[in-house]
Amino acid sequence: MAAAVPAKPAMTGALELSREFFERTAKAKLTEDFPEDYPRIAAGLVGNGSECFGYDDELSRDHDWGIDFFLWVPEEDRRLVEPLNEWKRKLLDSHFDKPIRRRSGMGAFVGAMTVGDFYSSLIGYPEGPKTLQEWRSIPQENLALSVNGEVFADPLGQFTAVREYLLRFYPEQLRLKKIAARCMAIAQTGQYNFHRCIKREDWVTFRTVLSLFSDEVMGLVFLLNRVYKPYYKWAWRRLCELPVLGGPIAAELLTLSKLSGLDAKTFKEQEECISRICTLLISELKNQGLSDLDDLFLAAHGLEIQAGISDAYLRRLPPQYE
Repeated sequence: MAAAVPAKPAMTGALELSREFFERTAKAKLTEDFPEDYPRIAAGLVGNGSECFGYDDELSRDHDWGIDFFLWVPEEDRRLVEPLNEWKRKLLDSHFDKPIRRRSGMGAFVGAMTVGDFYSSLIGYPEGPKTLQEWRSIPQENLALSVNGEVFADPLGQFTAVREYLLRFYPEQLRLKKIAARCMAIAQTGQYNFHRCIKREDWVTFRTVLSLFSDEVMGLVFLLNRVYKPYYKWAWRRLCELPVLGGPIAAELLTLSKLSGLDAKTFKEQEECISRICTLLISELKNQGLSDLDDLFLAAHGLEIQAGISDAYLRRLPPQYE
């Protein structure tokens, strides 16, 4: 089943506009005004905002949209932060004929900062997490923000080095632990509590169960792709683009989201959709060598994966915990 992937907006996105502006205008001016420092200044657009994922559209233009970019410097060049912020402000103000981003009260700061301050602001660690506990402490959506967008220039490679480290994804033992937890949660919501909510006619919890099931399924697919899941607003959109199960699972979740009745026919269709999703997931778990069970209940696969974790601390955690 092919996914109904959202059509790419016809308009030029802010990321592309920002890249073009930096290449055609800002780079030369930066070289001219900071000739000695330019070889140590990185630039790009990464982090908060739909434009950094390439998902901005006409609706995105109502606030905090348009041409903008970060300037990143090493810690030893912190003295440059304020002069660069002032330089950038004047540069953008002088191009009133272009769609320059104007920051609102809802918008994130985009400006000059040290490389370490940028990563610390998103994930808490200037050079990225090093221990399993540090990795576990970071919300996955913040890791997604740390590696989206584009780097326009990075002469020293310092900013890119942290970015590439994060893009290597979670340590494998932690990825396995997260996969086990997702399997447990999918089984609990879609394969167990879905039916019980119907029998109890608990419709509020029923809708909650379907929502949680969908979110946990997406989370597992991201883990199987070794890609950080963005926050809920863009999770399904990004899911559609993933090479491993992205299209088929996105299509099934779209089908499930449109089944809204409270009748026997709808319940049967929802159950069949849940079953197809779980079958796809189990097949991929086997394909990646994570489980060799023939059990249709995903909790069994979660326990199997948990048992194969070699890290003593992670293995001791309850299977449903990340």
